[in-house]
Amino acid sequence: MIVTVLGEIPAAELGRTDCHEHLLIRGGLPIVLEPDFALDSVDAAVAEVGEFLAAGGAALVDCMPLGVGRDARGLVEIARRTGAVVIATTGFHKDRYYAADHWVHTYSVESIVELLVSEFTEGLEVSGYGGPLVQRLEARPGAIKVATSGPVPTPTELRLVEAAGYAQVRTGLPVLTHTDDAGSADVQLSILAGCGVPPSSIVFGHMDRHASVSALAELCAAGASVCLDWMGRHDRRPDEYIADLVASLASRGHLEHVVLGQDLARRTYWHAYGGGPGLANLMESFPALLRKAGLTDDHIDQVLVGNPRRVLDRMETPPA
Repeated sequence: MIVTVLGEIPAAELGRTDCHEHLLIRGGLPIVLEPDFALDSVDAAVAEVGEFLAAGGAALVDCMPLGVGRDARGLVEIARRTGAVVIATTGFHKDRYYAADHWVHTYSVESIVELLVSEFTEGLEVSGYGGPLVQRLEARPGAIKVATSGPVPTPTELRLVEAAGYAQVRTGLPVLTHTDDAGSADVQLSILAGCGVPPSSIVFGHMDRHASVSALAELCAAGASVCLDWMGRHDRRPDEYIADLVASLASRGHLEHVVLGQDLARRTYWHAYGGGPGLANLMESFPALLRKAGLTDDHIDQVLVGNPRRVLDRMETPPA
């Protein structure tokens, strides 16, 4: 089953999916550091998700974790108003997005594991455990996020990744990662595997930004999946680059380990805030580029539907 903010659905019901997105960022240190991250309007998100659905999309994974601007109530409202399948995440972002006095820097791994597991068993905590009261929704997370900074994670990040790994073993939720470079994935895989997380439950994010085809293929061969999600940055590189990466991985026999996203975590990327390319880009424009790169409609359905169904399907019997 796949856990959405409105309840569980059978994996077979999941449609075309954006596996790495940001629908709301409200509060937290990220928007202090970068005001363009302030995706603060539910109405804007409803309009933007409406365009995504009209273009053929069906589901989005919101990758804002604890303490950095996640709006759990807002995600539920977006899902109810649009009919989109919205999947929330628990877990953590990079060290730099937490203030020096935030509890992530001092809580034990064991305590953090309990906080993550409780989000799954009892419901999303509205403030991201910002206190002093704990307020939960019925909505639960469908994935766990982890993040590291470059090839050498900070001590806080190492603890948070470890806690996420142990939480995965207890919940069966997939782990979605943020990587800053190709080496980040190797470090994350080592830590998570050491906690007992099966590679099939790990999706390494942002890998099209910095990893070679051979590096991506190695992760896929290990049983993990990679999320290619830097499309729409036409001022930096064409989306054809990502389409060619998908085709290259397909030619090496690794298409089943590829999912797609957009990571449009800036106002300037959204039509609803006056920017672009907009959330609809993945469904509206990218399939044509995949066909141009030599992929068939069946291949496209695999990366947009089949693979997300597999990686987001919670393990019903987590490993002992």
